[in-house]
Amino acid sequence: QRVPAAASQRGMAAAMGARRAMVLALAAAALRAEGLESLVCFRPDAATWRRTQCGGANGTADIPSQWAADVSPAWQPLQEYPRPQMVRGAGGSPSVLRDSGDAIVWGSLNGLWEWQGHAPPKSAPPFGQRLSDSIMVPFPVESCLSGVAPRRSEDAMKTMWYRLTFDLAPSSARTLLHFGAVDWQTIVWMNGHELGNHTGGYDGFSFDVSDVLRPSGNELLLFVFDPSETGVQPHGKQFIHSISSPGGDWYTPSSGIWQTVWMERVPRRYIRRLKIDQASTKAVTITAELAGDTAAQLAERVGVIVYDPASGQEIAAADGLAGQAIEVQVPSPRMWSTETPVLYDVRIRTGQDEVLSYFGLRTFALGGGDKKRPLLNGNFTFLAGFLDQSFWPDGLYTAPSDEALEYDILAVGMFGLNMIRLHQKVNPERWYYYTDRHGVAVFQDAPQKYGDASAGTVPYFLSDLKAMIEGRRNHPSILQWTVFNEADCWEVFKPDGIKQTVDLVRSLDGTRLVDTDSGGDANKLGLGDVNDIHSYPAPADVTPSSTQYAMVGEFGGLGAFVSGKEWVAGKCFAYQTAKTPAEQADLYIAIAKTFASRADHVSAAVYTQTTDVEFECDGFLNYDRTNKFDVQQVAAIYTANRAIQHVVAGRVAVESDAGAGFPVVV
Repeated sequence: QRVPAAASQRGMAAAMGARRAMVLALAAAALRAEGLESLVCFRPDAATWRRTQCGGANGTADIPSQWAADVSPAWQPLQEYPRPQMVRGAGGSPSVLRDSGDAIVWGSLNGLWEWQGHAPPKSAPPFGQRLSDSIMVPFPVESCLSGVAPRRSEDAMKTMWYRLTFDLAPSSARTLLHFGAVDWQTIVWMNGHELGNHTGGYDGFSFDVSDVLRPSGNELLLFVFDPSETGVQPHGKQFIHSISSPGGDWYTPSSGIWQTVWMERVPRRYIRRLKIDQASTKAVTITAELAGDTAAQLAERVGVIVYDPASGQEIAAADGLAGQAIEVQVPSPRMWSTETPVLYDVRIRTGQDEVLSYFGLRTFALGGGDKKRPLLNGNFTFLAGFLDQSFWPDGLYTAPSDEALEYDILAVGMFGLNMIRLHQKVNPERWYYYTDRHGVAVFQDAPQKYGDASAGTVPYFLSDLKAMIEGRRNHPSILQWTVFNEADCWEVFKPDGIKQTVDLVRSLDGTRLVDTDSGGDANKLGLGDVNDIHSYPAPADVTPSSTQYAMVGEFGGLGAFVSGKEWVAGKCFAYQTAKTPAEQADLYIAIAKTFASRADHVSAAVYTQTTDVEFECDGFLNYDRTNKFDVQQVAAIYTANRAIQHVVAGRVAVESDAGAGFPVVV
């Protein structure tokens, strides 16, 4: 009897699924037998590390955040799994796995390393030699949590060595070495073998170290060069001169390793990268790129399984080939938004590998006819947010803990806002995981060469731009890319270079809007999707057009200076000074009412800023993340911000549930 074609295909799929499950089970068993639980690091003596002053070098202030007290050689810093959107292994619920990972397949190298500054650029690698100092990885050199922070600009170290020794049991699986980010140029050796090099301070990189590992006595060695503002590369707000002479919006640099360093066991043909296109109201499209033999990759089948956000039950699945887009229709889809940040778990399986990921269905596109609006899932939502520099008084570029990292995201909702413009920095993956989870929209800046950009800056800028988009594009909370900021970089591009750069962004990711130049003259070229102005302290009015929506990309800068919370006592500045936090709150609420009256044509606004940063004291939070405002002031700010977001047909719906769902901390 002939079997109907559809039934035959279902039978074949079931058989393939059974074989794949068996192969995966065998691969998982092999990984567990040879897991990373055997990783043993040999650290410098704990007595060689001491936290230094978390304050300006020309003052006596010491203002670490509350989380800095937990950083010590006795407790490995930032232990959480660093890549929550692509997790291997088992170990409980998806949320637990994203936080803890599976110790069988990954291990962190964070903690005390040997370190030595002022390394001659062309000196021979110090193989087998103990370095003179110790540093707490992953805190950047200049941070007080590193233990080696220079106190004068003339003592800043542009070149340095890192060294760590460890034992690790051999394995038939492959072993990868991952660096979340190292600023700026890095050369890596393992057991005397040069693994490779990397240029760029904001993106991650990895090496397959399987063929050079030993069962014991492994030596990992890094050379790092970071010229900060003295080089031609993008460096954001980092300036060596700010060590001795902080001021303005120039801040202490963050050289060297500043994100988690970790190792991972993977099968021989493993999933190297995912591309997730979730800009849809009904389907997700996933492309899995495999490592290994190219011919085998082309023949490799990839399965994608989507799970219900509430029940955790499988609700949809599809198969395809590695390297090709696989679309999965989601039944009764629920959308990700700032009000309801729905995330779907998804598993991606091949013959040898399986990873856990997630996505959030949402669209963000221009609409509105002759006066454009940005529409989130087809509806207008006023996006009101903070300019967030993501600096810390203790870790600089690096949050002192994962809880601290999440706190900055929670602060957005605490004040009734729904967006962050991440300014001149690319944050660790876990930061975006929290914006995804908590429904905070992100406008992501490309880091700039802030001051003295030249033609030599252009190739480094473009390389960083590509890496930023490719490395962070899977996060549903990122709605918009900001290419340039004010006059920081764009003027060194050739006459047609600005358009080419905007076109490059669109070619790399056509699912998001593009802001050509936030607050700068390149904005006037009309190339992007946003008419974006900066105006301090009060926001000037801005109008949309038939091709761009209207946004105030920076305003405010209102500052009450809190005694005992300043980087250097008596040195704070703001665009408009308030005598007390109560006055700062009143000034802000008055501006918020201005936006409510303009919400018929202005679509987004960004207040400068989340926290004080060194001498710039215009945050809602002090630099150490304590709150400037009391509970009543937080509630009043919350209500004013929510009112902007709920302007409908000229009517304002005011909420009274201040901070609902978010902690109010004073």
